Amino acid sequence: MHHHRFTYSEAERRKRQNPEALLHGMGLQPGMCFVDLGCNDGFFTLPAARIVGPNGKVIALDIDEAALGRLTEKLQSEHIQNVEVVASTAEAFDTYSDCADIVFFGMVLHDFQDPVQVLRNAKRMLHKDGFMYDYDWKKQPSELGPPLAIRLSPTQVAALAQKAELHVTAAETVDDNFYAVTMRLG
Repeated sequence: MHHHRFTYSEAERRKRQNPEALLHGMGLQPGMCFVDLGCNDGFFTLPAARIVGPNGKVIALDIDEAALGRLTEKLQSEHIQNVEVVASTAEAFDTYSDCADIVFFGMVLHDFQDPVQVLRNAKRMLHKDGFMYDYDWKKQPSELGPPLAIRLSPTQVAALAQKAELHVTAAETVDDNFYAVTMRLG
């Protein structure tokens, strides 16, 4: 997986994105299990951990061990203990089954070597009523984000979901730069 590091601070990023609002908007609640595939250093992981609370769990997976080190430091400094940090590729990770209420892809589905395999692995993690949420850059030119050539459109995400035997239940515009696709077990 190729990572795109943000060149601005978390405070700058928060001017463009509100992770708490996004997570609440998708239905994340206390006590849930949330899987953040491609979590980087925890922009979505940390707010998710606070939302699910001590009776919930977050599984944060990334291949970038330096980013996971930064995430671990943040977790320790905030005394957050409901996050399991995992160093692995999403293509090889299939340790959990039937555990997740939400599997989240925060601007990363386009980065995976084999996104269909990643979706299949994520599918095994879902509870029968759980869902996957792909939050990603629109396939349009912009100053920030990945190159236009590797961005996925909602239609492309739906095609990947179909190959992984998932059912797309929603595709929506989040704002000028981002869209979201919700996928459920077929």
